[in-house]
Amino acid sequence: MDDLELTRRIRAARPDLPLRGTPLDAAATQTLQQITTETGVRRTARRHPVYLSVAAAVAVFLAVTVGAFFAARPAPVYAAATPPLLQITPIDGSAKDLFMQLSSHMKEPASQGDIRFQSWSLSLTVGEDSSIESVAVEPEVRTVQHSLDGSRIEVRRGAPYDSFGNPIETSAYHVGELIWAEEFEPGAFPYVYGEPPTTAEEFRPYLQQVSGRPDMTSGDYLLELNSLLGERSLSVEQTRAALEFLAVLPDLDVEGRVVDRLGRPGISFASTSRLPDEYVDRVIVSTEGAGILSIETTYVGHDRTDIQAPAVINYTAWE
Repeated sequence: MDDLELTRRIRAARPDLPLRGTPLDAAATQTLQQITTETGVRRTARRHPVYLSVAAAVAVFLAVTVGAFFAARPAPVYAAATPPLLQITPIDGSAKDLFMQLSSHMKEPASQGDIRFQSWSLSLTVGEDSSIESVAVEPEVRTVQHSLDGSRIEVRRGAPYDSFGNPIETSAYHVGELIWAEEFEPGAFPYVYGEPPTTAEEFRPYLQQVSGRPDMTSGDYLLELNSLLGERSLSVEQTRAALEFLAVLPDLDVEGRVVDRLGRPGISFASTSRLPDEYVDRVIVSTEGAGILSIETTYVGHDRTDIQAPAVINYTAWE
């Protein structure tokens, strides 16, 4: 059984529970309130942090539980403030025309192979009795290296900042310290995605095959691209194909010119198709020929109590 088939089976076996970020219904909310207000829970001196930035399909299961606890009991831990909203300058042109223009100006990257990106990810601190002791959003810097000698994933702590983009001084951890790392022998890396296509026409079935869903929205495709770019470095031809595929999506609209989280100029395209009136998914494409700079999601709903809309709840910015 190959990795793709394993991923399909894991996704098919996923319980029928809400995904991370999906608002809870009344019954689920009541149940979570009962759990989180229960008295007499044993606390231990030893704590075990669990970082939910694991590779491949295991994250599918973790996201279900984490999403429920994140909505019910956020913890005021360092870096708990959400990132600042992007400053958008309107621009003329349709999404299709702009995507095609950007795809035609792609440049060869200075180096290929290694993947490095900054992101916000959810972490839990779990006691010895398996109780959730804290939940926090923490910035991370991840490097994924593939070579003939094997592969390596390395995750280090990023620099926290407040909702205005100002750096936060914290003694809770050291920026740059190693969170976790894992080595893989040649051929052992658990790829979820096969070799990316080089034509726009092939990208839709390529992403659908991995997700197992033929009815994907524009927002769903952006999330799949986010996962793809986390494990594979795309060539110029593959990136051009991805942009030309995005150009034909019906509900991916132009927002305007922006400067991304790493200070680079680009054009932002957004969609509310995945969860209308709740979340906005966006992709930022470089105006300097560097391809996809970042993908992020903003909460715009009214039901969450842990954050106030509009609030950026996650982002990935590739270096």
